[in-house]
Amino acid sequence: MPPPESTQQEPDFIRRQRAFARHLRDPASVEAPPSLEDRRVAIYRNAVYANVEGLMADNYPRIRGVMSDNDWHAMIRDYIVRHRSDASAFVDVPKEFLIYLEDERNAPADPPFLCELAHFDWLETRVGADPCELQEELQRLDRDGDLLSGVLVLNPTLQLVTYRFPVHVVDADFQPLRAPTKATRIAAFRAPDNLYAFLDLNDAAAQLLQVLLDGHARSGRALLSIAMQQLAGHSEAKLLEAGQAILERMRTRGAILGVRRF
Repeated sequence: MPPPESTQQEPDFIRRQRAFARHLRDPASVEAPPSLEDRRVAIYRNAVYANVEGLMADNYPRIRGVMSDNDWHAMIRDYIVRHRSDASAFVDVPKEFLIYLEDERNAPADPPFLCELAHFDWLETRVGADPCELQEELQRLDRDGDLLSGVLVLNPTLQLVTYRFPVHVVDADFQPLRAPTKATRIAAFRAPDNLYAFLDLNDAAAQLLQVLLDGHARSGRALLSIAMQQLAGHSEAKLLEAGQAILERMRTRGAILGVRRF
């Protein structure tokens, strides 16, 4: 959304700046102020678009990968024309593009998974910008402790998200037009090596993490007993064995950091 039109009380140089900005955002529809040389205006015109397009391509690589060049550039131009950004920090700018896709874009030809795929892309930016110092967290716990008897320590950067589409496998060769009946549960986090990581979870594993996210301190055994209550008829020993394997996988990947020291 363009900024509000200038008022009669504004100085002339402010009105000129607004006219110049409107042209930079939408050069196809808004002419540049006539007093400016087009060769020089073109430098700013190209720089505005190139900076925005490059930033969004870097932060939304999956979106870029499933769109044709024409569709991608048309979408970026529409974003520049339509969206009024309120971001005050550079790291917050990618979220503005997600807001545009979710609230402002009106393009029926877009793939139905577009907003969810964009959110999955943005999730990496969000996790990467989390200020938590994982190495400090690791010093306060036992990374190799017994996951069944010890109180589990969840990765503080972890985000648990549910999607209708399997966004983690969408790419140029796989673009589903309908959401499957089963939702996709993703746990995204920054691993101890400070690299982005995510896990595709089944419902039971997602439930375990949700208990920890809700702030309930639990041993692995107590946590698994919650899941067992909903799986009546199965062998408790086998469920415990399978649950321990799930917890070990989460620790290996970095979703669970270890157990609390007492």
